Amino acid sequence: MGAFGKGMRVYYMAGKKLAKVQDIPGMKIYDGPDGPEMYTTDPRFHRGREWLSFIWDAKSACRKVKITYRESPEAEPRTLVIAPYKLENSVEGWAVYDLPPEGFKGPRYPLQNIISVELTDETFEDPYKDPAFVIAEMMAERKEWEDNHKG
Repeated sequence: MGAFGKGMRVYYMAGKKLAKVQDIPGMKIYDGPDGPEMYTTDPRFHRGREWLSFIWDAKSACRKVKITYRESPEAEPRTLVIAPYKLENSVEGWAVYDLPPEGFKGPRYPLQNIISVELTDETFEDPYKDPAFVIAEMMAERKEWEDNHKG
């Protein structure tokens, strides 16, 4: 049995054939050559993708970016400099995390709410180069998942 995230269950039969799908709104599941393949049909997934390559390149080069960001359509835009250490994809779409001064999850900025992005000359240290950070982050995420799935 495999799982693709909170509330999503996929059941397998012998030969990796898809037997049953449930609780996957906005997704399509196909029998691929190596087992189930999942694709989104939710248009929210694609919003903000115009910034994805630029932010990925900045992340890979450990360069900070200046973003102009709008929390909601009604909110005033604000400009801030972030260290894009982590990109995440979910049903809501792509998001970038700013490197927190300590801990594992900094502020999250959905790419769909970004108005503009500029590369800065400032750099940051990639926390994923430190195995201790990777392990500690995994442990924290596991604890968060367990806390959200109790009883």
